[in-house]
Amino acid sequence: MQVSFSDDLLTIMSGYSGGYRLIRARLRGYRGPISGQKKIHRTISDDTLSVTLHRLKKKGLLQLDGKTWRIARKGKEHLSKIFPRRSWDRLAGPKRVVIVFDIPERAKKKRDWLRTELRVLGFSMLQQSVWFGPAPLPREFIEALDLLGLATHIRFFEAREADIV
Repeated sequence: MQVSFSDDLLTIMSGYSGGYRLIRARLRGYRGPISGQKKIHRTISDDTLSVTLHRLKKKGLLQLDGKTWRIARKGKEHLSKIFPRRSWDRLAGPKRVVIVFDIPERAKKKRDWLRTELRVLGFSMLQQSVWFGPAPLPREFIEALDLLGLATHIRFFEAREADIV
């Protein structure tokens, strides 16, 4: 799946609102106040960033409130077409599944999506690609994995918290 610079920018804005200076820093790899943010390795000129922000605003995908950029509802809808949005809530069941994945670097955006969704579902990271959390997983989540082509890169193991050292 090819994701454009505009889509990268909308992805950043979906979990953050802020001024031009911090957006520019995020694009250059600044991890900032949102913990766990992965670096985006793009070399983008200030002119390109400015033009793209204003183009996305004109399309109604972003809005500018004073000096603060925010993603608009239309921008969130656009992102939901790229990455399936979660229709599930945090799971409350006993922790008893280990998820291990090896997703290629070319599918980095999908891998980042998966990690975000696992956090939402109440999973704990044991390693970058090993997660422990509640089961059973929602059917919609499993369908999203299949839709994104991630199912072949993921293994599920039943476990009890006492089994994990």
